Amino acid sequence: MNVVTGERVAKAIHRAGPFFSFLIGLGISVIIYHRDYLSVKTPALPLKEITERVSKVDGKCYIYRVEDSSCETSSSK
Repeated sequence: MNVVTGERVAKAIHRAGPFFSFLIGLGISVIIYHRDYLSVKTPALPLKEITERVSKVDGKCYIYRVEDSSCETSSSK
């Protein structure tokens, strides 16, 4: 049975120091250089196909109307 002594623990911490320094440095660089990604909203189907499509559900025909109801203002401008 191996007994864990303070000397063995100190040696293990000393050997692992560069690895933990790398992890801490990587975390700091991610925090500093993180940038927001631009997101663009686009319809999945072409606009002409959406506005001209007639869907039949339960014996009734539906024509969908497309409206632009978003007034987004970007604070990054």
